[in-house]
Amino acid sequence: MADISSPHDSFFRTILDDKQVAVEYFKSALPEHISQKLDFSTMERLPDSYVSGKLAKSMSDSLYSCRRLDGKGNVEISILVEHKSYPDKHTPLQIGSYLLSCYQQQIKQGQKQLVPIIPVLFYHGRKKWEYWTLDKLFGELDQSLLGFIPNFAYVYNDIGDTADEVILATGNHFLASSLLLLKHSHDKQWLNDNFIPLLQMALQGVSIELQQSLLTYYFSRVDLTKEKVIEEIKKLPSNIKNSIMSTYEMLLEEGRKEERVKAERLIEQERERAEMEREKAERERANAYAEKLKSAAEFKKMGVPFADIAKGLNLSIEEIEKV
Repeated sequence: MADISSPHDSFFRTILDDKQVAVEYFKSALPEHISQKLDFSTMERLPDSYVSGKLAKSMSDSLYSCRRLDGKGNVEISILVEHKSYPDKHTPLQIGSYLLSCYQQQIKQGQKQLVPIIPVLFYHGRKKWEYWTLDKLFGELDQSLLGFIPNFAYVYNDIGDTADEVILATGNHFLASSLLLLKHSHDKQWLNDNFIPLLQMALQGVSIELQQSLLTYYFSRVDLTKEKVIEEIKKLPSNIKNSIMSTYEMLLEEGRKEERVKAERLIEQERERAEMEREKAERERANAYAEKLKSAAEFKKMGVPFADIAKGLNLSIEEIEKV
């Protein structure tokens, strides 16, 4: 599995681990002429990942399998989470590379007939992207040359360019809340103003795991003091208030543990530094003493009186006699 480069990507992929949330997302993200051909009741998350090498620096994937309603096999749907926050016209090239890697892996796995893969590119950066296809990278080509250019489509889901009303219309309150969080993740004022209504909408009737994933992400983005957070939580319905407070206290305790670990690490580093300095000083003293004894031996050969050698090198007569 490719490394996740930001908490945004990690949060999005975590909530899609829940089958119902994933189903509702794909129903809203896929074109209708595609979604109406899929049996979403058969959807399952696959453990595989086809992202590797350089591609892992720009995107990560989550793979799902779903049966076709016509009974003629499966379709794999891949969520590609774009790590970059800036427009990149070469993204179609990366998706094409990804798809070829997918199909090569299917062959290695012994599949006699390849399973079609629908790539869904999820983007939540601030800057708008234009939907690019591979042929646009080649400029103006006549039809005779276009036939040599690989032609494939992908679903482009720019959550930042999706109206809040459209997101709310997905029907799944938890999913809608999560997507709104991702869309407005850089808008501290929006996050602060919508703290209560968003949590009220998101946390009713969902698992503890989903609650904790959303709360952990929200608390990492919201710009409220500890006192203000507690004050706001007290306004929530009792059936979710306790869960939220428990998660918040857990995160605070984790923060305190991290600070303690950091302090202990700094203390240990200081101890190691002091020990290195002590060992260095001992080596320097030993080397200086060895040089004194070497000089004393030379002076003895020259017939310099022991008293003068002792005085000049700050050595005792006994030390000089042993040289």
